[in-house]
Formats: sequence, C-alpha cells, structure tokens
Amino acid sequence: MGREKFISVLDIGTTKNCVLVAQAESTGYQIVGYGISPSSGMKKGVVTDLNKLTQSITDTVKNAEKMCKAKLKEVNISVTGKHISTIVNKGETEISNREGKITESDIEVAIRNATNCQLPANMMILHSIPRSFTVDGIEGIENPVGMKAKRLSVDVTLIIGDVTHIQNLIIATENVGLKVKDIILQPYASGKAVLTEEEMREGVCLIDIGGGTTDVAIFKNGSLYFSFVIPVGGNHITNDLSICLNIPFNVAEFIKVEYGGCDLLKIGRGDVVRVNYRGTEMEFSKESIYEIIEARVTETFEIVKTNLYNLNLDHLIPYGIVITGGSALLRDISVVAERVFDRPVRIGYPKITDNIWKTLENPIYGTALGMLELSVSGEELEIGLFKGNLFGYILYKIKEWFSDLIEEKEEKNE
Repeated sequence: MGREKFISVLDIGTTKNCVLVAQAESTGYQIVGYGISPSSGMKKGVVTDLNKLTQSITDTVKNAEKMCKAKLKEVNISVTGKHISTIVNKGETEISNREGKITESDIEVAIRNATNCQLPANMMILHSIPRSFTVDGIEGIENPVGMKAKRLSVDVTLIIGDVTHIQNLIIATENVGLKVKDIILQPYASGKAVLTEEEMREGVCLIDIGGGTTDVAIFKNGSLYFSFVIPVGGNHITNDLSICLNIPFNVAEFIKVEYGGCDLLKIGRGDVVRVNYRGTEMEFSKESIYEIIEARVTETFEIVKTNLYNLNLDHLIPYGIVITGGSALLRDISVVAERVFDRPVRIGYPKITDNIWKTLENPIYGTALGMLELSVSGEELEIGLFKGNLFGYILYKIKEWFSDLIEEKEEKNE
C-alpha cells in the first residue's frame, strides 16, 4: 500500500490529535488507517510549546502510518482558537461575456472581490463562503449560474485567523516531515460530519465542545453562515472538579468521564463515587460531582446563548442545537442545553458506512471525518475556500509579516 495515493487529515486539538488516512473512490472515500494520541503544547486552541506539539503530532502520525503501512507526505490540518473570528463583506462584478450570462468564473471573481478588504493586523482569511447572491438588484438568488444579468453581487462570510498561530501549526506539522496542503476550520468540518442536509439548509447551531475551546457555528442555506469561539472547554470542567474536590487533574478527568453527568434528577442524594488513587481510596458525593459539572456546562451554554442573541443569530436556527466534540459524551448534557436554549437539542454523531471503522462513529472524531469529507469531495472549491492557493496565501502573509519585522529592526539600527 506504500505506493498508493492517500488523502490525510490532521485534527490538532488541546487534548488530543487525530490523523485519518483515506483513499478517494468514485462513491466517496475508503478509510485505510488512523492514529490518535494525547496532544501537548496547546492551550485553548493556541500553540504554547512548539516542541511538545511537534512530538505529540509525531506520535499520532506514526500510529496512523503503522496502521495504513505507508509513509504520509502531505496533510490537511484543522484550526480553531480564540483568535478565530467572522466578518461579512460584499463582492461585486460586471457580467461582460458575449452571452451576458453569469458563469462560475463570474461567481469566483465576485467572491474574490469580497476578500479584498482591510483586515485587522496580522490576520488572514481562512475561508470565504458565499451567503447569498444578488442579480441586478434582485436579492435571495440561490444559484445564479446561467442567468442573464449585467451585475452580480454576493454577500460573503469571511473566517479569519491569526497568521502567527497558523504559522506555528504549520511549523509543528512540517517538523514531522509533512507538507501542509490546506487548512480547515474545525467547527466547519465537524458540521459536515454530524449535521443533516436539512439542518444545514434550514438553520442550525453546532456547538463543538473540545478540550480547550467551544466552537460555535451557524449553518444556513446549506453552508457555514457564522462562527465564533469561546475559550472554555472540557478541560475547564475537569479543572473545576480538581479544585472543588481537591484532587489531581488526572483523577478529576477519570471521575468526569466515568461517573460524571449533568442532570441531578438522575441520581440519588446518597449516591457516592469511590476511586482508588495510589493505594488510597477516595470517596465523593455523586451529587457534588454533578453539581460542579452542571454549573460549568450551564455557564458555557449561557455564554453561547448570549453571543447568539448579541450577534443577532438566534432567529436563524429553527432546527435548534447540535452538540458534538468530546464533551458531548457527558451524560445528559442535552438536558442542560434544552433548559438553557429552550430549543430542540441532539448529540451529533458522525456516520460511518464501513463496519470496519465503526469505532470512529464518535463525536470526538467528528472534525477529522468532516475534514476527510471536504478533502475528498473538493467542496471547498464550490464554497470559495482558498483551495490550492491557501498555502501560498499563508506563506505570502508570513513573508509579508517577517518582512515588516525586518524593516522595523533595520530602521531601529540605522
């Protein structure tokens, strides 16, 4: 299998890294291997120790290569973090071809024109996704291709991120010997894996709770409409347990996963949890554990709800809330979400058709599986991502940034 052409994705997280390897087929893709290992050197989605991150990625890649019996050469990587934000801009173009009909090329030009805007310092565009088209002043056009027109305009969602952080992700990945081919926003990929077409079309809010961050993405009209990141995740729940129960972090994580939950109505007041740690048996009230977890989960959802309201997004999600990510596995987390949002809530599981890989049908693999789907289908091209040119764009921004730094230093030395 070593000579086969593989498509590989690397989901880099605060608590874990995951590599999926697949071969493209006429009907989709065939997974041939994967690797998962604890992440290190990341905090709240941001690189804090490059050497530790490089080593943790190395471990993950080796696990995947061992399973698929091949040496990986290139990979698409994920990105998230509090540096990610969304802006909306309009792009326009005149229809000047002989037939006067809108072509795919016209749409690409309009989208590109929307990206020609002033960005905050040291930020770059990751995704450019059309929201809606206007043809000769007529709004709400879903697909303008082939229409007679003089002018086309498009409202575009621009997902932007910090160049420095993205550069560090690239460096850590290249240190392992992998070329970074493309970069994909984590909640966008998760949505492709766990949402239905109907949910994405009609309007839904995806809440992807990772270890260090909670990624929120609104999907509408079949694509990503808006996204924001809250710097709170599953690790904060664990930390709360560690502090309140006065126990080590790893013991708190074990208790959270094995015994934790969010609905106090599901337990008895006298229920206890017993854990043996280094030969010492510790006993905790299950009610206390649930209260600590429920408080943090409620607070997180309240922050999401407030942001949805302040950003005027709450009216766009008739299909409610879908929760995914590792913390989606917390018992009865959907009960808390229903209470906070007063909307339909479900847990988002990715779907695997091949029984061999059914173990991947888990919210923790949602981002990686969505990345594979995007990478294989080439859908990025249809929605305006910088597919093919993204890496060059990143390098351009990085070189531009370093050039400015060098010029500043030279000016100081003169």
